Amino acid sequence: MKISNTISKSIFIVSTVSIILVLLITILLQYNNFLQESQEIKTTYIEQKKRHLKKEVDKVYKYIEFRDKEIIDNLKKELKQKVENAYNTALYIYNENKNKKSEQEIKELIVNVLKNYSFTNERSYYFINSNKGRAILFNKESYLDSYKDVWNLYDVKGEYIIQKQSTIALNHGSGYITNHFVKPDLTNNKQYPKLSYIKHFEPFNWHIGIGEYLDDIEKQVQDTILNYVASIRYDKSGYIFINTLDKKALIFSGEKQNPIKIYPDYELFKKQLDVSTNSEGGFIRYNFTKLDSKKEYPKIAYVKRYEKWGWMIGTGAYIDEIDEIIEQKKLFLKNSVFFQLELAFIFILLVILIIYFISKKTSSLINMHIENFINEFKIATKEFKKINTYNLVYDEFKTLANSLNQTLEQRNKDYEKLNNYTKIINEHIISSSTDLNGMITDVSQAFCEISGFTKEELIGQNHNIIRDPSLSKEFYEEVWEQLNKNNSFKGEIKNRKKSGESYWVDIIIQPIFENGVKIGYTAIKHDITDKKRIEELSITDELTKLYNRRYFNIKIEELILKATKKEQVLSLFIMDVDYFKKYNDTYGHQEGDEALIKISTFLKSFFKEYKSYVFRLGGEEFAILLISKDKEEAVYLANSLKEGIEDLKIIHEKSEVSSYMTSSTGLAFLEKEMESKELYIKADKALYKAKQEGRNKVSII
Repeated sequence: MKISNTISKSIFIVSTVSIILVLLITILLQYNNFLQESQEIKTTYIEQKKRHLKKEVDKVYKYIEFRDKEIIDNLKKELKQKVENAYNTALYIYNENKNKKSEQEIKELIVNVLKNYSFTNERSYYFINSNKGRAILFNKESYLDSYKDVWNLYDVKGEYIIQKQSTIALNHGSGYITNHFVKPDLTNNKQYPKLSYIKHFEPFNWHIGIGEYLDDIEKQVQDTILNYVASIRYDKSGYIFINTLDKKALIFSGEKQNPIKIYPDYELFKKQLDVSTNSEGGFIRYNFTKLDSKKEYPKIAYVKRYEKWGWMIGTGAYIDEIDEIIEQKKLFLKNSVFFQLELAFIFILLVILIIYFISKKTSSLINMHIENFINEFKIATKEFKKINTYNLVYDEFKTLANSLNQTLEQRNKDYEKLNNYTKIINEHIISSSTDLNGMITDVSQAFCEISGFTKEELIGQNHNIIRDPSLSKEFYEEVWEQLNKNNSFKGEIKNRKKSGESYWVDIIIQPIFENGVKIGYTAIKHDITDKKRIEELSITDELTKLYNRRYFNIKIEELILKATKKEQVLSLFIMDVDYFKKYNDTYGHQEGDEALIKISTFLKSFFKEYKSYVFRLGGEEFAILLISKDKEEAVYLANSLKEGIEDLKIIHEKSEVSSYMTSSTGLAFLEKEMESKELYIKADKALYKAKQEGRNKVSII
């Protein structure tokens, strides 16, 4: 054996073994570093999350604390301003009339003006008492014409209310008082804590005041706080949750609960309850679903208790992201090991090839660089990067790579621009697509946000999933009539969110064609909810929530045109509550309003199943526009309506026709070429006839 062969073999073996040992040691060191780095990353990540969660909760806690403290200060300022306004008004009336009218007349003017003041909060009202204990304006009622002694009036705490008010007025001129009093719109006679401000009115030795119920103010502030906190979003899926100590969820999964629901997970609630007993709050771990998924993921949360209101405030963060990062690093390490093994194998193979195939060195190098170029091209194409020319040896490959890079750069810009356009449309344009049967095939993110449904909940469902039940079947028939003719539909549609809340959109529905065949429909929508709410307020009677006279004047013209065109039977009911003035004089205007509300509720329910519109024209007068099958049906409904109102059994002792509240109705039918004014006059004459014939009747002209 030649020594050269032995040396060659020895060198080959030593080189191969050395490469393998170095490779194995490198892999072991890399794996050990990976384990240490993974643990450090996980620990650091969780600590950072904890600090961030505590910071978010503390911000909300301080906000709630601040709003809680400012309730009384703001309320005192508001009460004082209102009383100052009332005092100045009374003083102005007194000064203007003291030499013109009697003292009694001036008092009546002042009381009537303050009595009729209206506030946004219906439980707010002015009161006036003499400093000797006589009620002047008490619980929204004037007692100038009668003597009501309230000097010894005391609340559930035993506090003499009027005596304390008089003491403040006489000794200090004005000031605040806290007592308990019943709420005027409730009948349970329960007294609630109330803060009042009073001021001495010197001309008549009165004190004028106004108060607010503290529980109402606190509830309003809490509701405002919950609306704000429910809107808070941070990071990718961060939101604040709030639960009460009695297991009620106020904000759940980032949404304010209306109505409030019982917290669904008792074990998780107990964890929150236990950790929040610490005054500084604490952290808990659990599994929970993400907002855009139904799958549960590991989560850490920080919870802190706001003791005064019995609230638990918290927020959490999903920690599965760090596991994904570690898995990616693990995969990278694995690929690196395989790559190093491949290099070792190639190196050993090259040694053998050098020894035995030196002649093929050039061709092998060229093939290797071609493969390297192709690999770089694939990576650049797949990852939307440029080809890395630093890894290329030959100038020819670099020249070719530079030319391809120009093409790749333009393609990447075009792709990015297309992605941006798609993202903008998806996020800001409310759009959806359906098949010919109305089954949803695609929706934009903006559609999901306004409807409250996720994309997974919508696709495959019929578009009726967002249909608002208040829109008539006839309206949708008109929509489909246009679409079936391959026409576009433009209009306003009322939809319903997942939460049950309604919203309005301005919509364009366009048929979709493929190779000349209609395959479905695409709808583009614009949110007009605020506009429609304003319109709805302008056509709605404030007390009864029925349509008002303004809308009656619009709707009667529309229905006359429609009924004339389609040859439908249109009738007008004008209904008046019998002896309603006597009812008000006997039971008071508040009871009168309650009676009108009951009748209005009955009217809406009674005509719900018919093609009809119900209006309050004013006072106790109502109108109904009805499209019926025939005149007999309208007559039958008019008589049933009369009987139904009496069956409400609203006690009316001063009525001359019944011991209960009754109604008289005039019924008129639209005739050929009749205008709205003529139809109204005809129905009004019929109503007059019903009253002349004794009331509690239906008259037809």
